[in-house]
Amino acid sequence: MRNSVALRTSTNSNDLGALLARRGTDLILAIEDRNALVRCQVSSAIAAAMLAPLKGKAAGQFRALPGNLVEIDAAVTLPTALQMMEAKAAIENRLH
Repeated sequence: MRNSVALRTSTNSNDLGALLARRGTDLILAIEDRNALVRCQVSSAIAAAMLAPLKGKAAGQFRALPGNLVEIDAAVTLPTALQMMEAKAAIENRLH
């Protein structure tokens, strides 16, 4: 999948995988004021890097999926969201 950012997302969708597939992306970032909602389905290695900026306070913001995937649905500050996205990009560059 390609990386892209959606500035708005439907909050009515309960199926994040279907929402991502419809948008042809692996990450959705919704921004409002100085807060952000980061929604994605990534490998466990990428998820670990993305959740590191939360410093262990990520309970309830992710869940394991089959196939070594993790779904992240985290409401965070905008600076934390940027750290999460930078971590994602850094590990993807190392894996490729």
